[in-house]
Amino acid sequence: MKILLAEDDKNFGIVLRGELQQDGNTVDIAYDGVEAVINFISEPDYDFIILDIKMPRLDGINALRIIRKLDPEVPAVTISGNAGSGEMLESVRAGAIQCLTKPFEIAQLKAEMQKHAARPNIGQQGQP
Repeated sequence: MKILLAEDDKNFGIVLRGELQQDGNTVDIAYDGVEAVINFISEPDYDFIILDIKMPRLDGINALRIIRKLDPEVPAVTISGNAGSGEMLESVRAGAIQCLTKPFEIAQLKAEMQKHAARPNIGQQGQP
C-alpha cells in the first residue's frame, strides 16, 4: 500500500513510518499541509492518507478538503494530540473516515487501513 503521511512532529513521523513500513507499505512523509497537498498532486496514486490536524502553513483538515477535491475516494484518517471534539468532527465532515487521538494504538490505525484497503481500481473491474 502506498501511504501519504502528513505529520509535523518529525520524530513521531519517522516512528510511525517505520511501523507502517514493517508491513511492506511505502510511506511518504510531508511535514505540513502544503507539502502534503503538493505530494498528492505530484503522485496521485496514494492508497491511504494520514493527516495530523494541527500542522503549520495548512492544517490537516484544510489539506484534506483540497485532496478530496482532487480525489473524493482515497481513504484518509486524521490524527491529533490536542484536537477538540469540534475539530475531530470537522475532520470527519471534511472526509476523514476517522480521527484518532494521540497516543493511539498502531493496531487501531492498521485496522482502519485494512478495512479500507480494498479500494477498487477504476477501469480494472471485471478483468482477469
